[in-house]
Amino acid sequence: MPHANTSFSGSDGATSDGLSSLPRFGVEYTTEGSTFRVHALCDGLDLVLIHPGTRELHRVAMRRVDEPGIWEASVEGNLRGWSYSYEVLRERHRLAGILDPWATLIRDQAAYIEAEDSPVSERPALDHKDAMIYELHVRDFTRSRSSGVNSNWAGRYLGLTEAGTRVPGTDVRTGLDHIVDLGVNVVQLMPVHSFSLPYNPVYEWGYMPNDFNAPHPGYASSVELEAPIRELKQMVSALHNAGLRVTLDVVYNHTAESWARVDGARSFTMKLRNMMALAPESYYRFRPDGTPWDGSACGNEFASDTSIGRHFIRESCRYWVERFGVDGFRFDLMGLIDDETMELVTRDLHAIDPTIMVYGEPWAAGPTPIEVNSKGKQRGKGWSVFNDEFRDALRGQVFDLNDPGFLSSGTDVDQLRPGVRGSIESFAATPVESINYIECHDNHTLVDRLRETAMKLQRPTDEDVLLSMSGLGVVALMTAQGVPFVHCGQEFGRSKGGHDNTYNLGDQVNNVDWNIKAQNHRLYRHYREAIALRSAHPMFRLGDAELVTEAVKFLDSDLGIALPHGVLAYELTDPPLRAGEAREADTWKRCVVVLNGSSIPAEVTLPKGSWRAAMVDGAFGRTPAHKKPSKVAGSVRVPAHSASIVYEERD
Repeated sequence: MPHANTSFSGSDGATSDGLSSLPRFGVEYTTEGSTFRVHALCDGLDLVLIHPGTRELHRVAMRRVDEPGIWEASVEGNLRGWSYSYEVLRERHRLAGILDPWATLIRDQAAYIEAEDSPVSERPALDHKDAMIYELHVRDFTRSRSSGVNSNWAGRYLGLTEAGTRVPGTDVRTGLDHIVDLGVNVVQLMPVHSFSLPYNPVYEWGYMPNDFNAPHPGYASSVELEAPIRELKQMVSALHNAGLRVTLDVVYNHTAESWARVDGARSFTMKLRNMMALAPESYYRFRPDGTPWDGSACGNEFASDTSIGRHFIRESCRYWVERFGVDGFRFDLMGLIDDETMELVTRDLHAIDPTIMVYGEPWAAGPTPIEVNSKGKQRGKGWSVFNDEFRDALRGQVFDLNDPGFLSSGTDVDQLRPGVRGSIESFAATPVESINYIECHDNHTLVDRLRETAMKLQRPTDEDVLLSMSGLGVVALMTAQGVPFVHCGQEFGRSKGGHDNTYNLGDQVNNVDWNIKAQNHRLYRHYREAIALRSAHPMFRLGDAELVTEAVKFLDSDLGIALPHGVLAYELTDPPLRAGEAREADTWKRCVVVLNGSSIPAEVTLPKGSWRAAMVDGAFGRTPAHKKPSKVAGSVRVPAHSASIVYEERD
């Protein structure tokens, strides 16, 4: 992998090998000299270099080497550690201090030439159908003193590398040990590329991107120049060594730059950094009146469908995989990334490793000139999408507190059914194309949403009931076909004080208070056991539409067993192995999952069989290993806002 910026190719589409034909962009560094290459639509372009010691400034006139606007310059000598920028001449106006969109190292708002070459541990093996995703924010996860993480590393990349951390004075695991103990196998990092801090001098979620190929410098512990790159690699290696894959949340749909505009009563001044100064028409979508499209609701919209924009995204993704060893990407507002670009990105990444995960949000946040890359467009193309239908069925419509959802009241049973089958009857070609979730960083945490809904509907609900609803939710997640997704703290009832969008509310609201895990340890144990259940039984993660159709039957609509109001129940049968199939056989012959979202207990008749209890009265069986779980007669009792699971042993 190049030590500095990654390669960049093609002005007019793809070559025969699927790669773009543009030349290498960014910095090609050697100890003898460096070549700088950038795309700019301008009349002239200067490279400005600053010596790291003397601060002496060197100006080099770049030459245009191609009509589409490719400029380059070569400079002799070892430039490692020098900062660099571009000065743009356009219509007799000069724009100074413009950064390279391909910069790989940013410190103090300046781009630097680097040659960091530390290795990254190999990724653990993982099949997509077996993935269980855990989303976290680097700063939030270990910033609080309750994490017990080394104070020099707390809230930074290295905070996720420290093993053995506990809530001070207790044996409650935190940090990396917590993730391993929980049992998930994929860590999704909220943005770690360099981002703007428009609302808080030290805190942001990271969804206002500045520099897509440079690690966020604020997460580095050391002041040493190349520390952001080295420490991010160390973090990825630590997660890999713990058996965890790493996916990055990437925000290619817009940038933190802004075009001067008026929006209602608000006026926005121009903010230029790199792409918008160098070649706005190549990187952004503009209306006929010259204002930018804003399908991101963040001020602009990245043009994934131009040759330069498409190639930037493709090569940026390849760069993160090849240099940092990351194992996949979650695309923020993927609806704004055209489906042709997504197909090429997926093809590129699967050529490197077919187990790399690609998934994202199949919607936009406002009007856009392209056809939104929505649910269904991914069918059979190799990437997955977030299943908002499953989320809304469980917790209620995300923007409507009057909709209680299944967990609160047992409503939306019919809306929940498709998600149980991995949405293969609605938008997915295979179950792995559906990312199933109840909570993510956006909107209320699950317990806050349940509490707010109860207050809105004037249904007094104590905390134990709210935690029971959350526990019911994770059983639905872990027994449904598809890829389950859990947001950090969901597993122990994390609250953000009722705030529904906390990107700008800083550490006090966002940092994880690990003392809550100690308080709600029973809920945490329940989540861990639900995750362990899924890990132990392949029937919950079949990964193939035909197998799901064969295996999953609803007790009422498929088997003719009447169910009480507010109850959803389904039988899963481990399908027999096909000729030549390498699929793992389950230790269970079949099982029945009963979900009771209503506020009253339910009695559910079981299909004929010899059943044993895996989960009764809302709790997983914890009988000693030498004792078989208890036998279950012809029916099972399910408490309010709870679940029961019974199984039949293989002959």
